[in-house]
Amino acid sequence: MRLDRLKEKINEKREEMIKLGIEKGLINEETIYCSQELDELLNEYNRLLSEHQRTGPINKYIEVFLHLEKQAFNLLWMPYSYIINHM
Repeated sequence: MRLDRLKEKINEKREEMIKLGIEKGLINEETIYCSQELDELLNEYNRLLSEHQRTGPINKYIEVFLHLEKQAFNLLWMPYSYIINHM
């Protein structure tokens, strides 16, 4: 499930839980069950968000790192290639 859709479901479930809490009380079985459903949605949201943040920056910077690595190799190899070619 996408993060934006999950946010919508969380807000809907939160509103439902507040309504149940006001109408039936906070210790009512329906209110508690709704709270547990909200907890599951929040846990899922946090899991997806964590995965997204963990994979996002790595993929974003990998190409830059590889380019810099190649340039560093070329710079370090230059003196040796000069020596080899002029011997």
